[in-house]
Amino acid sequence: MPKRELYNCHTHIFTIDHVPNEFGKTFVPDFLAGILTIKLVKWYYTNLTSRGSAKYRRFRHAIKKVKYAILDFFRWTIVLNIVYHLIKFVLRWLFNIFINFFKVEYLFSKELRAVTNRFMTMGRYAMRYKTQGKIYDLIEKTYETGTKIVVLPMDMDYMDAGDPEIPYLEQLEEIKKVKRNNPHMIPFIFADPRRIKATKAQKGRKSYSNLLKSSLHKGGFSGIKIYPALGYYPFDKELIDTWLFAQKHEIPIMTHCIEGTVFYRGKKKKEWNAHPILEYKNAEHELVPIPLPQTKNYDWTTNFTHPLNYECLLNPTLLSKYLGYECDLSKLKICLAHFGGSDEWHKYEADGWNNYNKNITHDTLSGYHRVKNTLNHASKRTIWWDASWLSVIYDLMIKYDNVYSDVSFILFNETLFPLLKFILNDDKVNDKILFGTDYYVVTQKKTEKSLFTDLRGYIGEELFYKIAHDNPKAFLKTSFEEPYALYYK
Repeated sequence: MPKRELYNCHTHIFTIDHVPNEFGKTFVPDFLAGILTIKLVKWYYTNLTSRGSAKYRRFRHAIKKVKYAILDFFRWTIVLNIVYHLIKFVLRWLFNIFINFFKVEYLFSKELRAVTNRFMTMGRYAMRYKTQGKIYDLIEKTYETGTKIVVLPMDMDYMDAGDPEIPYLEQLEEIKKVKRNNPHMIPFIFADPRRIKATKAQKGRKSYSNLLKSSLHKGGFSGIKIYPALGYYPFDKELIDTWLFAQKHEIPIMTHCIEGTVFYRGKKKKEWNAHPILEYKNAEHELVPIPLPQTKNYDWTTNFTHPLNYECLLNPTLLSKYLGYECDLSKLKICLAHFGGSDEWHKYEADGWNNYNKNITHDTLSGYHRVKNTLNHASKRTIWWDASWLSVIYDLMIKYDNVYSDVSFILFNETLFPLLKFILNDDKVNDKILFGTDYYVVTQKKTEKSLFTDLRGYIGEELFYKIAHDNPKAFLKTSFEEPYALYYK
């Protein structure tokens, strides 16, 4: 096949300095929350790792010299050599018994292990590659010359986990500098409704809404990033003006759609105990909001991330009823990143009973709306709690012209490759799937090189170029008609 430029549609280059200090909040007891912080991670990598401290490297070298001196002593005679190997065998045997008896997963929750891995990943990159520019240089060298890389910033200033050392707006300024030196970089800008609301009364670019629009028009940014798990729904009323702007100019939006360790750390608000739009019929046949009774942050923040929220955003009837006025965002161009996540893919594969989890087929588009699926099912409560997110996203891609998804942070799991290839051969959706990796966050699972080459080798060049060239070009294309000065009002 003729060589074409490639796109990685989902990467990050923010550093540990852009992460709130109390990132581990809610994962550890309150009395430890002030100790197990981002500052502690930085101290650890600065003082107790070979990459961060020359003094520590010298210490490790001295320990190795003692170790090999002891080994040389045991090699003097056959008897000492046998004693050495016997001691080594017994110690390993006892260690394995201890590890298996007190397995890490028994002592620490899945969520705590996940956030620890995230901590360590950020720490490694922060100490070796201290700026966003250096982190970007590393990924650029991983791919073929000319590869275009979408960079997604993170605004974590409002997640109620303390303050980052470098606030979001400074992160944004640094991204603009990196962009000037890297023409193949495609940066997005973050949209948080709380920042928009907090600066609404300000003039010019001090209003974040104005800054966002002008940055998208001629400010070097090519799309919008949102992360609802940080404490808001994608149909938040403060975002509607931004979405109308984005729809008018065909601006791509990338949204987080997977469980994860980055989420709102504050207390659950009373109004979050029920869904603001979706309803179901109770025992008395009355329409009532879907209850959302979870109590742990890790559990209830996924309510903001659930893909059914995008049916609420894109369905004009549902959205207009919620807003109290007519509003149609059904043509919004939006990518539901991570395709729901690998756990939801396994959930789809394991469910052999429910028809709403059996809807991925190679049938034609004609008449698909008459097939029972996650969006036309009579009980939205059933879909909310039981349907695989993969099924919901699949149906959203079919129903709405401009809904996409990417394969970031699921590529490390090669057991998903057969299902992914099956979906990529489905004409109903294969024009809407994007290649992305979630660099550098995903390096806790697999290297960027492996993610790229393993997938390309498995699905073949034709399908790979489709998701890494053809589809991204369509997703990233924008159209501007109005004068630049309009967005400085």
